[in-house]
Amino acid sequence: MARHAARPLPLRPPSAHGPLEEPVAFQGVTFQRERLANIARELPALFTRHHDELAVDKAKAPLDFDWEMYLNLDLLGTLQIVTVRDGKLLVGYVFNVIRPHPHKKSTRFCIVDMYWLHPAYRVGLIGLKLFRLNEEFLKAAKVKKITVGEKLHFHNEGDRRVALLFKRLGYKPEDLYYGKWIGG
Repeated sequence: MARHAARPLPLRPPSAHGPLEEPVAFQGVTFQRERLANIARELPALFTRHHDELAVDKAKAPLDFDWEMYLNLDLLGTLQIVTVRDGKLLVGYVFNVIRPHPHKKSTRFCIVDMYWLHPAYRVGLIGLKLFRLNEEFLKAAKVKKITVGEKLHFHNEGDRRVALLFKRLGYKPEDLYYGKWIGG
């Protein structure tokens, strides 16, 4: 993978680049925004764990991350990543895609593309703090609406922590997506 030169992350579209915020320390970890190109070498192991834990149809649709697409979104300033680190070790992330909604062009939306926190760090208020800091960043980026999903099979297996986290943060269920494998 080619290394891209680091440049400040934009809070708005690329014409308004701003400096990175200082990391926020909390319960022994830090939270910060980071560029995809700067953390790409650390991500495959976490993506594998994330996929193994939560993916649907794992055997039929293996993990095959589209690095080129994500790097392009990063370069455009559309992809914004908030990470969790324990020292230098990456232990969690939220991948935000910020853009106008296709049906509401004048309103800035954030689609939380994916989020994951290492199971050892799903204690205390670390997950809550991650999403609160993510919201603070998104407000500063002039986002008006956040959409985020929850894996229903994970929820239905009795682990209600994610649903309770989103409820505590003030999120309300809006859509339910159905899936059907038709590829044989």
